[in-house]
Formats: sequence, C-alpha cells, structure tokens
Amino acid sequence: MLKANYHTHTKLCNHAIGMPEDYIKKAIELGFKEIGMSDHAPVPEDFMSHEEYMYNWIHRNMKLNEYYEIYLPSLDDAISKYSKDIKIYRGLETEFIPGHEEYYIGLKANLDYLNLGIHYFLSNGKELNSYDDVNYKTIYDYANIAIKGMETGIFNCLVHPDLFYFQYKDENGNHTFDCHCEKVTRMLVEAAIKNNVYLEVNANGPANSRKYGVNGSDWLYPLKEFWTIAKEYKDLKIVIGADAHNPENLWNQDVADVEAFTKELGLNISNFMEITK
Repeated sequence: MLKANYHTHTKLCNHAIGMPEDYIKKAIELGFKEIGMSDHAPVPEDFMSHEEYMYNWIHRNMKLNEYYEIYLPSLDDAISKYSKDIKIYRGLETEFIPGHEEYYIGLKANLDYLNLGIHYFLSNGKELNSYDDVNYKTIYDYANIAIKGMETGIFNCLVHPDLFYFQYKDENGNHTFDCHCEKVTRMLVEAAIKNNVYLEVNANGPANSRKYGVNGSDWLYPLKEFWTIAKEYKDLKIVIGADAHNPENLWNQDVADVEAFTKELGLNISNFMEITK
C-alpha cells in the first residue's frame, strides 16, 4: 500500500472536493508518512487567447487571489495542526508555457515543489488540448513542451506523462501505440533521467478511462506500452500518484489496481519523492 502521495487536489480547482485538512486527515487515517498538496495552479488569462483559455478549461482553476488568500493559508493551518502526525508538503500542479518561467518560479517561492502536468501544449502557434488534439504530428509538440519544462529545473515530477495517448490518432486515424508513441516515450523518459525528474504512474487514469467506455485493465493511461519501455531505463525515478480529487481517493480500488499494475510490470517504484527547494 502507498506510504505517500504527492498528487492531491482541492475544491479550489472546481472539479474536486475537500480542502488540505480533509486530505491530510484521511492520509493520517491510512497510515501515510507523507502527503503533498498539489492543486492546479492559477494561470493568468493573458498567457493565451480567451478562446484557448476556455477551450482548455483553465477558467475553472483557482484564481491568483485564491492562491494567496485561501490555498496557502489553508496549507499553513493544516501544517500547524498535523505536522507532528505526517510530513506535509506545499505544492501545485502546473502547466508549462515557455516564456513564463519567472511566473512558475514565483509560485514555487511559496512552496516545496511543483508537479508538471501537460494538459495543453503549443503547436503551430495554438494551445492544443492533450486529451483531444494529439496525433502522429502534434505528439512531438506535446513531448517538446514537457521536455522544455523538465529542463528548467523548476519541476520535481512529470505527472501522467502518458496522457498523450488518451485520444491519440496515427496516420490512418486509428487509436494505436505506434512508432511515434514509442519515440516520444523514450524522449520523455530520457529527459526525465537527464533532468532528475520523477515520472508518475497516475492512478486516476482508470477512472478517466471508464468515462470514455474503457473498462477492465486496458486503460488509456497508465499505459502498459509506455511503462514497459520505461522499465528498460534503470535510472528512471518513478512514483505512483493517486491524483486524488476526493479524500477517499487517496486509497481506492483504482489505486490498488495501479499499484498491482506496477508490480506486475516489475517497475521500480519509489515510496517517497525526494523534495528539495
């Protein structure tokens, strides 16, 4: 069973429930040793067009004033109450938009770590969605944004790195793991090793897969083909992330199934993520 989780959301992202204290109390109940809160970071609207901002659902993220006035104080309050019972880290999950590095550095100044999550990426001058817009051409733009983010040294972990496969289409419009997917997998893994970044096996993938009619263990992510390739790289650092949007999801059947998935593949999972400012 997991001993820690570093991918944890709150109601401030407007598609989760609970605040830091709710997750921390649940983590203590489960016997966790560490927990990192990592809600979706605020993204200034002027980072892209209004149409792109809405298309990529960024309007539902917490706002910058909520980050300072609600999120950070709620973390400080929870730490003051529960730090004797569990190690608590302050974090965020952020995108990476090149040219705005100082913004991410500014966010991290108040935190212990940042997760990098590529939900959208720049391709031919437009912000595309990682769930719907990845194909055999745009997959390399997804990879390049993730790699540029890892190269900044700002991020501890690339979460759901295999999200590119969600609705991926090959040259014939088929949803299949092809040579482009394999090449991008190796690009991401090698960049993670080079830049000392963890890759996450995401335990929210099974639930998201079921929403798209994928049942059983043949998930859209975590993707067996991706992690089979990743296993070849002995220096890769890997963690399991619950990607919890509800305190009860810190440990549920999906998390158990993903943990079993990693054991079946023989992945070398880190129980804890090393976090240094």
